Amino acid sequence: MTGFDAEIAVAPDAIAQLTQRTSEFLRNAGVDEYAAHHVALVLEEMLSNLGTHGKSPGAPATVRITVETDRVRAEIADSGPFFDPRSAPTPDLRADLADRPIGGLGLFLTRQLALDLDYARRGGQNFTSFSIPRR
Repeated sequence: MTGFDAEIAVAPDAIAQLTQRTSEFLRNAGVDEYAAHHVALVLEEMLSNLGTHGKSPGAPATVRITVETDRVRAEIADSGPFFDPRSAPTPDLRADLADRPIGGLGLFLTRQLALDLDYARRGGQNFTSFSIPRR
């Protein structure tokens, strides 16, 4: 197994730099482009949500990525308010675009891409983890 750990301040520039570093790490670890792209996409979505909806812009977060034979696992730890991404409602994709509320598609996409999505709140911190299959 190969691993990557990073601490960032949840801000757009830092998130962009992290996704770039993550993609580079995964490429060097021999992870296929499909899985690497999806890991970076889900990380960006989760961290952006933390900064925007979690009212935690600039707050620290820790990211840990582990490359396994059949998947890439990632965990995000943060001190933002409680939020279980699994509890977000599924958007009505059949509704007319003009009638849909803003938001929710990123978490929906995350649930579609990830093999699993887990959440725990321990010691005042959120721990959100997911895995993406390798091809």
